Parts: sequence; structure tokens; C-alpha cells
Amino acid sequence: MNKWELFLDHKIDMPSELFHAFKAKPAQKYKSNQIIYRQGEMPKYFYYLKKGIVQAFVNSPEGMEKVLNTYKEGDIFGEASFFDGFPRISSAKAFSDSEIISISKADIISYFQQEPFLALNFIEFLARKVRMLSNEIDNISFLPAEKRIAQYLLNMNVNSDSSVNCTHESIGRAVGVGRVTVSRTLSKFSNYGWIDTKYRKIVIVNKEAVLKFLNE
Repeated sequence: MNKWELFLDHKIDMPSELFHAFKAKPAQKYKSNQIIYRQGEMPKYFYYLKKGIVQAFVNSPEGMEKVLNTYKEGDIFGEASFFDGFPRISSAKAFSDSEIISISKADIISYFQQEPFLALNFIEFLARKVRMLSNEIDNISFLPAEKRIAQYLLNMNVNSDSSVNCTHESIGRAVGVGRVTVSRTLSKFSNYGWIDTKYRKIVIVNKEAVLKFLNE
């Protein structure tokens, strides 16, 4: 496995006891593009993503949107502000139809009172997540635009038909490049036979070639 396969396979396993505790709570359904929480709100919950995709993003005073992170099934999110008690520094929305479980302070206290060792397990889990995110920032910050776009496509490859539901604008916001750069790069990838572009969807035809490009 090369360094980019390791990078893309970055999921951190949650302690099984916490996993089962979170899964036992009822999930709320969110439609694609529905807001889960907004930047500046005081946090009442953090969240377990039972099904779907969620994106965290920030808005500038001018209304520009920048995607910070993308969460997939089995991830938790919104925990930083929940635990530090300060207003949320980002917003979150469902990127696809999703099922999300809200975890309150009362919930987490109850879990820890019933099973005190879960507190240590959870701290270790959060510490590993912080380390992983730090490594991701270090890796992505030095990538040229074309490789950031390739990495995004592979990281978002969640559909059974090897496709990514996205637009050129959403890719640009996520990786910090302009729409023209995204369009030019996707056209190049398509000419190479790596992807097939459709309306609001990109099909990854040759994942191995994209991974090889990332590892060059």
C-alpha cells in the first residue's frame, strides 16, 4: 500500500462500547443540503453520522463558502465546540440524505457514569482524530492543485457505481482552487481516461491511475 492509499484509508475506529451506545439512540433524518448547525451557534450536541455524508464549512463576511472537512458513515463531528464550550467556528450540512444521531451532555455523562473507562477510551479516540487531521493538513497543504482535486475525488468516492456527486464549484471550495482550474483538471483527467464527467456527477473509471498520479 503506497502513502496515498494509507492517507485515503484514514478512518479511525471508535471504541466498540461507544459505537454501540451511540447507535442505540434514534437517528434524525436530514435531506441533502439541510443545515445541521451554524457557525456562531452555541453547541448543544455533537453528532454521530449513522448514514450519509456531511460537510463542515465556514462562511466569510463576503458570503464565500470554504469546505473544511467531509464526514462519512461512522464518523463523529461537531465535538470540538461541544467540549470546549465556545461558539461553533464552522457550520455543517448534509451533503447527501443522511441519518444523524445527536449526543447531548447528559448522554455522554450517563455513558461515562455507567462505564467510567469509556471516558479514557473517548479521550484516546479524540486524540487520534486530532493527530489524523493534523497529518491531513500537512499533506494537503503542499500538494499542487491537480493533486488536491484528485485526492478529493478519491476521498469522496462513496457511491456503489464509483461516482462522486459534486459540482465544479463544490470541488473548488473544498480544495481551495478556482472553478476554471477544476474544469481544466477534470478535462485532463477525462482525456486520460481516469474519470467520466456527467451532470453533477463524476465517475472514477480508473482509480489505480489516479492513485499512481497522487503518488508520483
